[in-house]
Amino acid sequence: MSPSIAAWRARKADEAEDLHERIRAAVRAGRVEVFADPRVLDFHGSPVHSPWDHLVPLLALMLLALAVLLSAGMAFGIVAMTVGALAHLLSSRHVVAWAVKRRALAYLLESAAHWQALWQLGGLAVVLKGTDEPPCLAPLGDWRKFALRNLAAEGEEAASAPPDTTVPDHGG
Repeated sequence: MSPSIAAWRARKADEAEDLHERIRAAVRAGRVEVFADPRVLDFHGSPVHSPWDHLVPLLALMLLALAVLLSAGMAFGIVAMTVGALAHLLSSRHVVAWAVKRRALAYLLESAAHWQALWQLGGLAVVLKGTDEPPCLAPLGDWRKFALRNLAAEGEEAASAPPDTTVPDHGG
């Protein structure tokens, strides 16, 4: 590989790290929100997938129903198992979605490489709060351009703000 290509790649990696840091700071400050679609991100091989999300709630409900069965008798145990099965059917999707979204946000904020890997899978949206800016959607949207356009670097924020042109009222 030629030195110029190596320098270009190093420059792009540094730029991605800087832009990722801008997004991370904006998320922590509450100016930017990241949405994750668990229907897209929850599959075997995804970095934010965990099979335990699907298994643990069902296992807990069934163990609770078994405890009711053994302590209160057959009739109460059957009712507890039925209620547990219905609760699992109605709530497991929401529990899994919550866990995947939480894990995806933590994974995204770790590093620019993690951000890029998850961005390529799709199912993400980055939204600038309080503006009419359309969301940046993965994988077709360019998160780098979104960060450059909407998130100023540390020293640039004061420089990019318009000067205060209001006339002070001196009480006269």
